[in-house]
Amino acid sequence: MGYIKKLYIIIFTFIFFGFIGCVQNNSKYNKKISFIKQINTIEMENQKYNLHYNFKDYIPHKNFNTKEFYAKSDGYKYQFIDDDGMKVEQTLNIGFSPEEVVGYFEYRRFPFSAYRFYSEYDANGNLTLTATAFFGITSGFACYYNKSGEVIKKENLDVQFKFSIDDLIAKMKNEYDLDVVDIRICVDIERGVYKNHKNKPLYGVYLPIIPVGQRFCYVIDGDTGETLYSTTRFIFDNKFSLADEYFNSLNN
Repeated sequence: MGYIKKLYIIIFTFIFFGFIGCVQNNSKYNKKISFIKQINTIEMENQKYNLHYNFKDYIPHKNFNTKEFYAKSDGYKYQFIDDDGMKVEQTLNIGFSPEEVVGYFEYRRFPFSAYRFYSEYDANGNLTLTATAFFGITSGFACYYNKSGEVIKKENLDVQFKFSIDDLIAKMKNEYDLDVVDIRICVDIERGVYKNHKNKPLYGVYLPIIPVGQRFCYVIDGDTGETLYSTTRFIFDNKFSLADEYFNSLNN
């Protein structure tokens, strides 16, 4: 699990954009975001992006192109758009000293999409690990590879959540008419299992609202998909996490 914790940290570091009663009436909230949704609709009429490609059938490159990396990078990072229109970021995996290259990281995503694909390669450019992410959530299966590029181990990263990310995406669309895959509509989604609260799994959904500087947030049950809580929070409100705020509300 130490390796997966490392993976969480890495993916969070490279995220390109950066949990209050059940919701009875969302009309006030819907008015607040109507302007944002209208702008995004206009943009989407003129731009075609594969927002909903979730990388479940994506075939990773078994070898990292070190020659191209060193020829085109700044010595640490190389960014480009591939033939499929994906934004790609490649970086060095540095060891204990700046001169020690342990391997390479690669991150892929389509513009405005919350889905990311992560690959890790060793110092010789051999594929060692792949995983998918939704915002900062590593999900699906983490796959480990041998030097021949064959999968030797799979780890299910969703085992603690009966209500899947796909279920969450569908819920937000069906119940609130929100496409949370679009990072212009949803700025972040997080999830966690809270040991001090009977191992309760929760999702937190963060949406931009007017005025700028605030977020409208939902807390979603990771087992049932029920909306447990909603609130408006300031971006820099770090007194309590959204999950802590929800749990505190149960005692009021």
